[in-house]
Amino acid sequence: RLKTLSKGTKEKVQLILVMSREASLYLLDEPIGGVDPAARDYILNTIISNYTENASVVISTHLISDVEKILDDVIFLSMGTVALTSTVDDIREKKNKSVDELFREVFKC
Repeated sequence: RLKTLSKGTKEKVQLILVMSREASLYLLDEPIGGVDPAARDYILNTIISNYTENASVVISTHLISDVEKILDDVIFLSMGTVALTSTVDDIREKKNKSVDELFREVFKC
């Protein structure tokens, strides 16, 4: 039955199953990749409202502007190496940039 669901709906079901656990660490790999904007908002709101208070949530994504509003800290990885680590507040206050702007600067082609 799950095979007949859209990608966005499958992502929602998987996320609900993951977030229903009382874990100390949640690892989410591209949780909003390939889903429509409405599903992205639902997924991000589900993450925010359902993780255990003392838990850490690690999200890997290329959709920086979509997740930026829920981030506290960021780590930029390049070919398995840490290219940058910072708090979101430091990026905004000290560099006067959004996380998305800094990401595009660090990984400029």
